Amino acid sequence: MGTELPSNSTPKRRTARLGIAVIACGLTTAIAMPLHQVLDLANIVMLFLLTVFLVAVFLGRGPALLASFLAVALFDFFFVPPQLSFDVADAQYLVTFGVMLAVGLATAHLTSRIAEQAEQARAAERETRQLYEAAREMAGAHTLDQVTSAVCTCLDGLGMGGHLLVSGGTGLLAEQPGGPHRLGEMERSFAESAFERNEIIEAYDLARVGLATDYFPLRAPSSIQGVLAITSSTIYTEAIRERRQAIEALASLAALALERLSFAEAAKRGELVIAEERLRTSVLSSLSHDLRTPLTTLVGLADSLALQRHKLPAELAEMANVIRIQAEAMHRLLSDLLDMARLQGTDTALRREWQPFEEVVGSSLRLVESAWPGRQVTVDLGKDLPLVFFDAVLVERVICNLLENAFKYSPAGARIDLTARHDGEQLHVTVCNEGGKFPNDRLSAMFDLFVRGNEESSVPGVGLGLAICKAIVVAHGGSIRAENTPSGACVRFALPSGPPPAIEEETP
Repeated sequence: MGTELPSNSTPKRRTARLGIAVIACGLTTAIAMPLHQVLDLANIVMLFLLTVFLVAVFLGRGPALLASFLAVALFDFFFVPPQLSFDVADAQYLVTFGVMLAVGLATAHLTSRIAEQAEQARAAERETRQLYEAAREMAGAHTLDQVTSAVCTCLDGLGMGGHLLVSGGTGLLAEQPGGPHRLGEMERSFAESAFERNEIIEAYDLARVGLATDYFPLRAPSSIQGVLAITSSTIYTEAIRERRQAIEALASLAALALERLSFAEAAKRGELVIAEERLRTSVLSSLSHDLRTPLTTLVGLADSLALQRHKLPAELAEMANVIRIQAEAMHRLLSDLLDMARLQGTDTALRREWQPFEEVVGSSLRLVESAWPGRQVTVDLGKDLPLVFFDAVLVERVICNLLENAFKYSPAGARIDLTARHDGEQLHVTVCNEGGKFPNDRLSAMFDLFVRGNEESSVPGVGLGLAICKAIVVAHGGSIRAENTPSGACVRFALPSGPPPAIEEETP
């Protein structure tokens, strides 16, 4: 770079500069010839040294060195006696030639070096200005297209082209428009390798066919945002090497801008979640007030009519009973929907306490016995079950839902088993029934909202029972699954137990 022949100069340009140096020395000789009778030889030497200096400033070191040797030869041939000959009459002129050549070479070297440093400073200033403009544009960028435009503009100012490939969050790289060409399969493979390895990859052989040669990972503080693929405007790869620091700085700026955009997008999603939660709360409040209260009144009136059915005609008594049954079903459905909405919220609060699991099983059995009279449940809770840290009301809801589900989908008199075991880390609970089974192709979907084993079943329900069970178990940090057995179906869930708190002994 500088005044010396740049790395990307062609042989024709080098030859042209050497020719200009020869012409400059020739012109100096032509100018000095008429002045030979007026000027001393020392002054003529100064004219040739001035020529070497100017050649070094404008043409670089190589032409300046040629001018130094040529100036000594021309001075000897045309001005030193005997003229028009390289013979020297006085040996002192040899010292003059040596000093002239040394001064010329030193002048050429120092001048060209200063010129190179000045050019390097100008090039660094241009690179700094390009990076500053890119940083300013990317700092105010609100979209990926704006970041891509800033990167391409900066690379164009550096005399190169490039491709910005952005991570899609799954490790895949999506190419952004703006590059000199669409990346081929080979180039994408290099880019993906640089992304996965988090290393700069250089493939200078690709420059001969006009492909991207350098691949810089976009390293942000938290993650790798993508890859910057560089294509030089010429086949000479030294241009990329000379500007490596600038390209790495540009890659860092792009990585920070992309990370800022991802954070902004995450913040927007967070705001949406907050808005959704507020809407959820508002809807729940409205449902609780506007629907639950009228339904409760309707259930109460239906119960009053049922108590007075002996005073009503048979047809009206039957209608009152149907109203009571349907009102109770709607009330349970609304309660299930509200409970499910609360359990799916981000602020679900569990009232956990260390308590025996046997008590929850007992209360659950009493509840289902009143709703399903005549159905028997075989209970096997194992021996020495420890205290478990859970919300008793919610876990009771899980057991009741599982037992009611087993009652619904098994024939009358079928065996229903409830077992519990402890393995040291978790409490494993199983509810099994004879007869009814889950569809084998829908076992994992049975705990989704509004999913039923048989969509055309005459058994009442909307598919919320198992979904509520899953939400409660997951909120406790446990797991739940459904499976079929040779004789029926089972639902198994596990709750973390952990070490119970130490009980302080009372001092007498």
